Amino acid sequence: MITISLIAATALWAFDNDTKEMPVCKLCGMNRETFASSRMLIEYSDGSKIGVCSIHCAAADMVRNLGKSPKAVWVADYNTRNLIDARTAVWVVGGNKPGVMTKNAKWAFADKAGAQDFITANGGSTASFDEALRLAYKETADEQSAGHEGHGHAGHDHGSPLMLHPGFGDEIYHIHPAGMWMVGYKFMHMAKHGLGNGTDNIDQNSVSPVGHKPFGYMMTPTNMTMDMQMLMIMYGVTDKLSLMVMGNYQAMKMDMLMNMGMGNKDDPPMRTNGFGDTSLTASYGLGKYFVASLGLSIPTGSINETVSTMGKNYRAPYDMQLGSGTFDLKPALTYNAVSDDAKWNWGAQAAYTYHVGQNYAGYSLGDSLNLTTWLKRAFGNFNTWVRAAYTDTNRISGRDMEVDRTNAWAPSPDGDPTNYGGQRLDALIGVGYARGAVSIGVEGGIPVYEYVNGLQLKTDWMLTFGFQAMF
Repeated sequence: MITISLIAATALWAFDNDTKEMPVCKLCGMNRETFASSRMLIEYSDGSKIGVCSIHCAAADMVRNLGKSPKAVWVADYNTRNLIDARTAVWVVGGNKPGVMTKNAKWAFADKAGAQDFITANGGSTASFDEALRLAYKETADEQSAGHEGHGHAGHDHGSPLMLHPGFGDEIYHIHPAGMWMVGYKFMHMAKHGLGNGTDNIDQNSVSPVGHKPFGYMMTPTNMTMDMQMLMIMYGVTDKLSLMVMGNYQAMKMDMLMNMGMGNKDDPPMRTNGFGDTSLTASYGLGKYFVASLGLSIPTGSINETVSTMGKNYRAPYDMQLGSGTFDLKPALTYNAVSDDAKWNWGAQAAYTYHVGQNYAGYSLGDSLNLTTWLKRAFGNFNTWVRAAYTDTNRISGRDMEVDRTNAWAPSPDGDPTNYGGQRLDALIGVGYARGAVSIGVEGGIPVYEYVNGLQLKTDWMLTFGFQAMF
């Protein structure tokens, strides 16, 4: 009876307190509550206890403590996340569901029925605890012989520095674990300088005054900066379906030259700022490598912002407005893969933005195609990547009559809807750091090719900083 009581007391302690008293994995720093479905608890014969995120880290700790005998080993049941005896659990090895801290997944189940349901949905095969542990021992030995620590950073989809992209300027869609949340923040800055027409650079002094050939404008944009702060919240509905909501706040500034036939002079910068459109996105996993996404952008951003020109307020041009004014559909398909040694990650994404109809001002922003591909390399907790991004955007369809009124009085290239859209290819490089459930990154880039429709400011450079955390 005493023995049974002690076992019951240990089980009760493990169930009620293990993530509170041991919130992070002692070997890799991962948040054990975040990875509750794979976490383990080891009690050694000397009375010491250690909480880890996975059997991978459990094996690494046992190797480091060969002089101590494990008295009890507990593992989370994949379905309930309650701790069960790891030795009597039904283990599933392999399958399409990515593992934690390993490429060869190992999940534990309280009974055969739960294991079989998992195998039906994800593949894999049943194994005993000893078989799963031997495989984890081998992986740990392989990592050590390869020159990195036993707790290493083998790729998995919920916290590896390979798989998270908080610093990417483009949103890379992925699947989040069932029942878990992720919060992300991005700050994006883009600078534009100088005018272009097609692929040609245009001297700003040749644009004005009115009647000047070939352009003849009174107001000439010379520089523009766009700052955007984005907040994203994601929730895993199932292991294959994730939902995401994203909002943003924008601040834009444009420097202008004015020429009324008496030479150019600086006009005070035009400024607009405020909340932009809100997007809702559902992402669904298609097998091991692909994710299909469908987003809906809700027109919460203003399209009637005003600016001050020569002491009067007028409707701001299209590129100074905060939203599209339309409901926009945003489908995307993402491919994502990791090398066997988990050091390399590569992928690609195709995304499209379709503006449904015209907004109440009488126009629709140009639909756009965005293609991106990347190659990423992990160095412990740090990672670096190179990325290429191509964007093809159509001209604006329709016209805002209020913008036309302003443009009739003070003509400017950005008041003409035909001077919008084009193609651009960006080259970008980034660096990131991941520790447990937290990841940060920064990415910078420049255009290597740009073709603009009509007379427009050309992109100079862009910078993105990102942070995200899972819980």
